[in-house]
Amino acid sequence: MTASARPDAFERWYRTLMAPAGRTRWLRADLLIVGLVAVGAVHCAFKPAAGLVTGILPSAAVALVVTAGFLWRRQAPLAVALLTMAGLVLNGARTPVFFALYGLARYQRSRRQAVIAFSCAVFVPLKALLPGHLGSSVVEDFLNSAFYVVLPVVFGLGATAYERNITALREERERRAAQTKAEERVRLAREMHDVLGHRIAIIAMHAGAIEFVPGVRPESRQLARSVGDTARAAMRDLRQVLGALRDGDDSVIAGHRLADLDALVTEARSSGLGITFTTAVTGPVPPEIALTAYRTVQEALTNVVKHAPGAQTEIRVGLADGVLVTSVRNAPARLPVPPAAASGGGFGMTGLRERVSLLGGDFHAGATPEGGWWVAASVPLDGFDRRES
Repeated sequence: MTASARPDAFERWYRTLMAPAGRTRWLRADLLIVGLVAVGAVHCAFKPAAGLVTGILPSAAVALVVTAGFLWRRQAPLAVALLTMAGLVLNGARTPVFFALYGLARYQRSRRQAVIAFSCAVFVPLKALLPGHLGSSVVEDFLNSAFYVVLPVVFGLGATAYERNITALREERERRAAQTKAEERVRLAREMHDVLGHRIAIIAMHAGAIEFVPGVRPESRQLARSVGDTARAAMRDLRQVLGALRDGDDSVIAGHRLADLDALVTEARSSGLGITFTTAVTGPVPPEIALTAYRTVQEALTNVVKHAPGAQTEIRVGLADGVLVTSVRNAPARLPVPPAAASGGGFGMTGLRERVSLLGGDFHAGATPEGGWWVAASVPLDGFDRRES
C-alpha cells in the first residue's frame, strides 16, 4: 500500500466501524449513553449523603432531569455539561459528567478549549466538597478526576481531530479529482482542435479555391460555395465546443436557436432534399430545449442526406400542452445511396436520446410503414428558465 492510498484505507476502515451507529444513531449510540447515564444517576439516589439532596425521590427526580438533558447532548453540549455539574452537586452522580464532558469536547464549536477547561476546573472542587466524598484520599481524588475528566476530554478531542482530518483528506481528494478533470478537458480540447480543426480548415480552403477555378460551371461553383460555408460553420461550432471544454462549462452551449432552423433547412435543400418545414412556436423557449430541437433536426437531416438522398422530408416544430415537439419524417430515397453511407456508428441518435432523456422528454427514431424514417423528440418546458430561443 502506498503512502497516498493510506488515508483512503483509514477512511474506509473508519466508515465501516461507524456505519452501524450512523445508520441507527438513536437506537445504538445515543440511547446507550442515555441508558448508562440513567443507571449511574439513579444509582446515586440510593446512596446516603451522596449529594446535597437527601431522599430517594428527590434524588431520583434530579437523575431524571439530568438524563432527559442528554437528549440534546449534540445540539447543546455546554448546557448539558452545566446540567450534569448541577446534578453532581445535588445527588453526587459522576457518570453523567463523564459523558457530558465527552460531548462537550466532541460537539462544542465555539471557544471549545476555554469551555472545557472551565468545566474540568469546576468538577474537581465540586466533587471534593460533596458530603459523600469528604475524607477521600488524594490518590483517589486524582484517579477519579483522571477518569471522569481527562479521559472523556481526550477521547472527544481525538475523535473531532480525526474527523477533521478525514474531511480534509476527502476535500483534497475531490480538489485533485476536479483538477484532473479540468486537465483532461483541456487535453481533449487540444486534441480535437489539432485533428478536426486542421481537416475542416483544409476542406474550407479547397472549397474556396474551387470557386475561383476558371471554367467551373455555375452549379459546381455554387456547390463549392455551399461546402465552404458548411465547413466554416462547422469550424465555428467546433470552436464553441472547445471553448466550453477548456472553460469547464457544463451548461448549454449557446448559439443555436429555433430561429436558426431556417438556415439549416436552406442548407439541406441545397443538397437536393425536398423539404417541407413548418413551425408554430410562440414565446420564449429555454436555450437547452431550443438547442435540443436544433440538434434533432440537424442529425435527422444528416441521416437523410446519407441514407435517403433526394427523399421528400417533412419537418414540424411546435408546442402542444407545454411540450416542444420536434418531428422529422422522410420518404424512401429517390437517388442511389452512396457506399459511404454505410459508415458511421449511430452515435448521433444515441446522443440525442440521452440529451432528450436528461431534459425529461421522450425520443423516438424508427422506420415508417412506407419505408422511410421518422425521428421525433418531445421535451416539456416546465421547470426551465424561459429565456430566449
